[in-house]
Amino acid sequence: MQPVPSQPRQRRHWFINLLLAPVFVYFLFVAGWLMARTIYEDRWWWLFLLNAGTPYLLLPLPFTLLLALIVRRPLAIAFSILLLVPGAPLLAAPWMPSVASDVTARSSGFRVMTFNINGANDRPDRVIAAIREARADIVALQELNPDIAAALEHDLKNDYPYQTLDPQWGVTGMGVISWFPLRRSAAQLPGDYWIGDPQAVEIDAPGGTMTLLNVHAIPPVGPRDWMTWAIGERERQMEAIAAFAQNRRTPLVVAGDMNATPFHRAYRILESELIDVWRICGNGAGFTWPGRQRTLFGVPLPSWLVRIDYIFISDDLTCVNASVGPWDGFSDHRAVVATLVVGR
Repeated sequence: MQPVPSQPRQRRHWFINLLLAPVFVYFLFVAGWLMARTIYEDRWWWLFLLNAGTPYLLLPLPFTLLLALIVRRPLAIAFSILLLVPGAPLLAAPWMPSVASDVTARSSGFRVMTFNINGANDRPDRVIAAIREARADIVALQELNPDIAAALEHDLKNDYPYQTLDPQWGVTGMGVISWFPLRRSAAQLPGDYWIGDPQAVEIDAPGGTMTLLNVHAIPPVGPRDWMTWAIGERERQMEAIAAFAQNRRTPLVVAGDMNATPFHRAYRILESELIDVWRICGNGAGFTWPGRQRTLFGVPLPSWLVRIDYIFISDDLTCVNASVGPWDGFSDHRAVVATLVVGR
């Protein structure tokens, strides 16, 4: 004769099942998403957005394992471990320490800064202050408007005597300013959907001539069908940069707003040919977007959630250090600053 479970035990069993029900729903979601991510990468707009939040989607996994161990549910423990095996590297990636660099700053080192200043920025004084605080020798700017460009020419002419500016109202303005002599390169990037024409300049940096590409990739903003199309276009833009890197004749720095996180295929295309300085000499997560107040489907978002602004280098350059740059208090981006040396 089977013993009849006591009422408190029945209640405890019912409560645990109720507690684990959303956990198993989460397991099914993560398993389906990881499978879709592996097979289809960023093919659709919704998958692109999910992939952008990769570490946040995986964040509950350690807690689900702890909960499963506490309530002693073997199936929940097994699911947690099975999902943590592929998920742990993705979860830890933003906070993993960079590879230690044994290079020290020398007189031949120089600092590069990239900064999307926001096309609606009406505070030239703050932008100027942020650039000065960064102490960069070369600055690549995206979303440069005419007011900011005029301030650069007037207030920073002594600090950055070499300037190539293409200011525009809206978000398509671009500019490069430098302490070292620069000149426009004859090389160009193909494509009609860049946010602002990419700038290719040759710079007489310490240690030799190098090429800088200042780029602003197409963003995933708009109607759903357009967003899905823009994902493919962004990848084609990254392929154009990778092809440029393959055919380069000088050390190459690619700086700008890529509108993709390290969890997207667009990033992996770039990383196949170039080195993300943050991977080798960055400090911390390096999140650069979004600043100010943003919402997703009407829900307010915290600031600085993802990394979409980058400095990439060719393998004949060495990164000494990299950091998130000063914020001007207005832009929705943070700058990225890196100290580089020509040579390995």
